[in-house]
Amino acid sequence: MSHLARHARHDQMFPVLEPRDIERLARFGKSATFPAGTPIARMGSLSPGIVVLLSGKVEVSQITTLDHRQIIVTYGAGQFTGELAQLSNRPSLVNTDVVEETEAFILSPDRLRDVFVQEAALGERIMRALILRRTNLLEISAGGPIIIGRSEAADVVRLQVFLRRNVQPHRVLDPERDPDAAGLISRFNIDVHHLPIVLCPDGKILRNPGENELARCLGLLRRVDETKIYDVAIVGSGPAGLAAAVYAASEGLSTIVLDCRAFGGQAGASARIENYLGFPTGISGLALMARAHTQAQKFGVEMAIPDEVHRLEQDTDSSFSLDVGDGERVRASSVVIASGARYRRLNLANICRFEDSSVHYWASPIEARLCEGQEVALVGAGNSAGQAAVYLAGQVGKVSLIVRGPSLIASMSSYLIERIKAQPNIEVVLRSEVTKLEGDETLTGVSWRNRETGEETKRPIRHLFLFVGADPHTEWLAGCGVALDQKGFIRTGIGEGCHPLETNLPGAFAIGDVRAGSVKRVASAVGEGAQVVAAIHDFLARRRVEPAIL
Repeated sequence: MSHLARHARHDQMFPVLEPRDIERLARFGKSATFPAGTPIARMGSLSPGIVVLLSGKVEVSQITTLDHRQIIVTYGAGQFTGELAQLSNRPSLVNTDVVEETEAFILSPDRLRDVFVQEAALGERIMRALILRRTNLLEISAGGPIIIGRSEAADVVRLQVFLRRNVQPHRVLDPERDPDAAGLISRFNIDVHHLPIVLCPDGKILRNPGENELARCLGLLRRVDETKIYDVAIVGSGPAGLAAAVYAASEGLSTIVLDCRAFGGQAGASARIENYLGFPTGISGLALMARAHTQAQKFGVEMAIPDEVHRLEQDTDSSFSLDVGDGERVRASSVVIASGARYRRLNLANICRFEDSSVHYWASPIEARLCEGQEVALVGAGNSAGQAAVYLAGQVGKVSLIVRGPSLIASMSSYLIERIKAQPNIEVVLRSEVTKLEGDETLTGVSWRNRETGEETKRPIRHLFLFVGADPHTEWLAGCGVALDQKGFIRTGIGEGCHPLETNLPGAFAIGDVRAGSVKRVASAVGEGAQVVAAIHDFLARRRVEPAIL
């Protein structure tokens, strides 16, 4: 990045507002005076919101390992604190302390959303700063939890991937390489056999937590308000679900989105998307979906991630009830099913043993670091497989792309085929399938067989990437009455007067990959997400009118 580019980014990240801008913002805020030494926000705790300084000085810092305090930035008059956590009232990732007595006003998350609507140009500057600050925290690994454990361990990789997919800053300390890790293990008297552990920003220690436990500790996931009936509950936060959330909330519908793992779905795992309209240079799937996720929060969408829906039911008043476990239920007047599909596994008896550590269903920088310079195998012939192969080719020694069919032409875009041909370290292995995985805790070898000749090939490969398609994620709908086709996809538009995206249950809609007959592309999923909101408005309007007629 050039000096001018760095300077421009710094000015966008930490802008100094003009007096006229502060006057326009002041009507949305609440005045406050902070004496020197006052802590405004603490890592792991909720902050009051975004603080706009009229005078004084405020320091933002983090506590690194072994109680070392690292200053990230100092704000003065005309500047404002905060990053994306304050957009959705999540716990702070950093400490914010008053250095000099400060006059200010505070913008709560609700009032900040009012700024975005009523002061669009000024709101755009603030939003850009919040996004860039989160990006900066990610780049410098500031804020967020600390994972202590071997960097190659399956559970460490699992936790890392979860945090990265949810755009949460974090650090990994390997006790075999990092002296700070050894110091922390000694301080907290931790048996190395109990690793990994996670040190949360609020000081709590979690021993090899599940994603749900970790999310609750970080404040990403909160208990659902069961007294509230949302206008729409959206199950799944891939491109279809996020598009529906953005359009629904921007049009005034109270909206909640639930997902069992992370936002973005399969699109969020794509190394690079180059044929999505409006991005001529391409964009990573995670970056595209992170923008959509932030956009949804800007309009007030409530995110419940990772919260898995186990069952869908209709209440006596025809509203919907979604069981998310632990006795929690989400209630909504309408439901959008955008639960997408789940990755298929190869039919190999021992494959579960290597998942997370050696067998991967996406290719991100985390996986690329694990297999840097090595030979890897990748199974698949679709666009996702092609994007992953090209991405990995720049990080690893060799990619063996294993394809069942006789060519890539029928299943992969031509621009990707040409790019694969241009990579000297990608070998396309046609008419072949993986037959055996070797190793104990980690993979040590992969074998595949030519389906025509029967010739066996065995390679000392430690990492296998699978992009072999997916099956519809609809098992949670068992017993609720939603009609499925023979392959398990949701049927829509099958009743008289039924909207093309509506299921046989009035008020329950299906969009994206989970819907029978949908085009499995990001752009079409986004289109269905936008289209379904008009149908929801129509359904809710009919429900309001029907009681009056009776």
